[in-house]
Amino acid sequence: MPFKAQETRALLKLIIPILATQLAQVGMGTVDTLMSGYVSTRDLAAVAIGTSLWLPVWLFLAGVLVALSPLVSGLAAAQKQDQLPVLLAAALRTGIVLGIMAGCLLWGGAALLPVIVDDPVTARIAADYTLAIAVGMPAAGIFLAYRFYAEAQNQAAQVTRIMLAGLLANIPVNAVFVYGWFGMPELGGVGCGIGSTIVFTGMAVAMAYNTRRHRLPEGYPLLQTVLRPATAQVREIVQIGVPIGIAIFFEVSLFTAIALFLTELGPTIVAGHQVAINLTSITFMIPLSVGMALSVRVGHWLGAGEHERARRTAWLGVIINLAFALLNAMLMLLFSHDLAALYTPDQAVVAVASTLMLFAAVFQISDATQVAAAGALRGYKDTLAVMIITFVAYWLVGMGLGYWLAFKAPEPMGAEGFWIGLIIGLSVAAALLSYRLYSVSGRQQKTPQTSGFAHD
Repeated sequence: MPFKAQETRALLKLIIPILATQLAQVGMGTVDTLMSGYVSTRDLAAVAIGTSLWLPVWLFLAGVLVALSPLVSGLAAAQKQDQLPVLLAAALRTGIVLGIMAGCLLWGGAALLPVIVDDPVTARIAADYTLAIAVGMPAAGIFLAYRFYAEAQNQAAQVTRIMLAGLLANIPVNAVFVYGWFGMPELGGVGCGIGSTIVFTGMAVAMAYNTRRHRLPEGYPLLQTVLRPATAQVREIVQIGVPIGIAIFFEVSLFTAIALFLTELGPTIVAGHQVAINLTSITFMIPLSVGMALSVRVGHWLGAGEHERARRTAWLGVIINLAFALLNAMLMLLFSHDLAALYTPDQAVVAVASTLMLFAAVFQISDATQVAAAGALRGYKDTLAVMIITFVAYWLVGMGLGYWLAFKAPEPMGAEGFWIGLIIGLSVAAALLSYRLYSVSGRQQKTPQTSGFAHD
């Protein structure tokens, strides 16, 4: 079988379960949005504000731990399986520590919301929702460590089953607290946070059990190794992962900042922006899953010393992502109003959301390109440059231009101005990351002795 066809099959074998896992993860946020939207517009706006705080923190945590993907796949390809449990223990230690730090950060963010948000009722609901989510961050760190460990060993389907079970459980668990089932108080949007934290914890326990059964040697002292992890492995995860986490944080915190700036335009604009962001996040899971699969496959080929195949796989992933991007853009253009109407009966919110989705359709191509290039670069362990490029493209170009268009232009455009800034920022990121991938993959191909796990 030709390499391109064989590698496409290998990528799709990874992409499909990773995509299902990502959709289930975003689906939990969608459940929160839908259930709060049918309580009140204020609850919907509060969950939007709270989500805009905790989601960047969660994704930073995921970004650090996704460093496991190239590390684990590279060790496996280099026939160093005995080192894998030690790496898992280091990742769990890192996930727990960062999870505690993330919870503390969210606690501080919740305390600031009454100062930032003008409407006191919305501010109170958003703060309480954020605090409830903060409690679940250490469990999220544990789950993510186990997740990426499994995916890098081509066992993504087992993660998917647990995530889908968590998504299904999130609906009734949320309902107990949101709507006051079984004698519980009716907490509205705050109940979404409590329910999600319970589900996070359940998924972490399930992944721990699954890993013990399927991916650890019998009797391996994992807990003792977590308490005394190998310093070198922790350092490697942090060195590779922190720039990834910061790069993801730069991207997602851009949406957080936009949501907070838009609060002065009223809860309807904030709610419409949140609906559009949530729908865009769902479609984004396809190119993001391709990027994650690329990290594994590129890391695999580098670990095996196959640098030409690593490069060909990287560019194949970019092409696959562009095909998916065209499909996403078409769906957004055709069904923007219908999709927005699923979230809320408030037609004013639907109108805002469907308009913003038209802008989202435009940036699908550049977004898909940049996330594929970034995923491939993670496989090369080239993460610092991605972080710098992300900051320049998103914050200096995208945010700077978007803020000016939204509030300072001769004819301020409001939310639409920010979305135009996003289109331009993502396009800059796509161009710079593609060039970086071209440069790094070409250099590694010429000097393979400097790269990868085959020589660790």
